[in-house]
Amino acid sequence: MLSHGSAILPSHGREHNLSLILQTLSDQGEMSRADLARATGLTRVTISELVAELINRSHVIETGQQEGKRPGKPSTLLDLNRPGLRIIGVDLSGVVPFRAAIMDLDGAILQSFSSPKRDATREAAVAQLLELIDTAIRHCDAPILGIGIGSPGVVTDKGIVIAAEKFVWRGFDLGAAVEQATGINTHILNDADCAILSEHTFGQGSDHMVLLRLGRGVGCGVITHNTLVRGSDFAAGELGHVRQRAEDTALCSCGEIGCLEAYASVPAIWKSLAEGEEKGQLNQRVAAYLAGAVAPLLSILDIRNVIFTGTPDIVDQPLAQALREALALRSHTARSENFRLSLSEDPEHLVLRGCAVNVRFHELGIA
Repeated sequence: MLSHGSAILPSHGREHNLSLILQTLSDQGEMSRADLARATGLTRVTISELVAELINRSHVIETGQQEGKRPGKPSTLLDLNRPGLRIIGVDLSGVVPFRAAIMDLDGAILQSFSSPKRDATREAAVAQLLELIDTAIRHCDAPILGIGIGSPGVVTDKGIVIAAEKFVWRGFDLGAAVEQATGINTHILNDADCAILSEHTFGQGSDHMVLLRLGRGVGCGVITHNTLVRGSDFAAGELGHVRQRAEDTALCSCGEIGCLEAYASVPAIWKSLAEGEEKGQLNQRVAAYLAGAVAPLLSILDIRNVIFTGTPDIVDQPLAQALREALALRSHTARSENFRLSLSEDPEHLVLRGCAVNVRFHELGIA
């Protein structure tokens, strides 16, 4: 968005109008040029010029003649180039190896891949990532619009991973590394932010929502007024390294003690189960930890929609119910009639499909 007082260049207005056409087609599907003019408020001459450019960019295609009984020549329908463009998404967040997918513009998974290796760090993790991306590229049957990557840790808007303890990456320009290796525009986002973009676009989204995700860590995405909250240093939602109680002393992967991740992440829960803790009791304890971190957020931002997701054998209905009850004890907002906490309907592909949303936004301007 342009700031007040800045010059409005013709190129800015043109790119805005190009994105407006793409957004309209994304929302409404096939339309004629005349319908696009009516929907966007642009003149027919302007629409014709902009559509010609979008067809030349291969972002829009003509799909056939409009059916109807109007006199004269039938109108030609336009749509996004859904069959002719692909997005590659990569999920680095899981407790399983790296995962990648080839997707269409609507975020549908067409083909998926996983790395056979585990627990790589530093340069080895980068090499493993690039090998996986190369595999996806070689299997792609259409031009690639962009590559999207969901990474744990704090990620800037320039694709720099400020800190990802899992891979021992600090100040690492992951976006530049992938672009240099592939020659394809690459867009990096925190994995929980990818997940909430996916829910907001394809799932149980709303104008104001929180997504809580359990994996190797504890991730949180926040949307208010239909806008992803990233924070002044891109660390919004980093709940995993909040210490709630002074007496908590479990060692976290970040090197600190007492972090939420040390008690409520999937590895921590697996460890407790292996040590014999009963599942019902464990659900109550984990829910109390999670609610202690999330309840203030709900009350401060007045958010009534929470999506809970993660490894399905851990993040199930009993744990979700325990979390609902724990939140209700701590927040008046969570006791309101219109408050809802729901399990994600597609936890396996949330980060991958959120990568597609991020690529669509940066490459086509589709929000």
